[in-house]
Amino acid sequence: MLSDDDLKEIRRRKMELMMKRAQQPEVLEPMANGLVNPLYDSDFWTKMQNTKTAMVDFYGEWCMPCKTLAPIMAQLAIDYEGEVYFAKVDIDRNVRIAIHFGVQSVPMVFAFKNGTPVHKLPGLRRYDDYDILISQLLKMQ
Repeated sequence: MLSDDDLKEIRRRKMELMMKRAQQPEVLEPMANGLVNPLYDSDFWTKMQNTKTAMVDFYGEWCMPCKTLAPIMAQLAIDYEGEVYFAKVDIDRNVRIAIHFGVQSVPMVFAFKNGTPVHKLPGLRRYDDYDILISQLLKMQ
């Protein structure tokens, strides 16, 4: 049987845990880990169907504008951690999914809502252009 001091300690730890959880922000997108995650032909649809809001960058390793976009996407992923899932697809290694979306030039960023593509942004854009689109996506049901 537990003593009163043991019970007090259990209550204290439980209360600390509850307070810590209450201070953490609500996670709207569980897969939104603050990173730009690589996607492949084999797991693309599985990941997309498990997201509420996602941004996917179709890129090529050889593409200079894609290399310029990479740090912008990385910063967006940090800024929207817990809210938006960010991913990237190398079109040379994942031809099936690139063909499926008709990607003929890179960079090409697709916005997804509940696993469905809802918008695409061709070419290199400024941070603000992506930020505005993401804000609009988060307001959508």
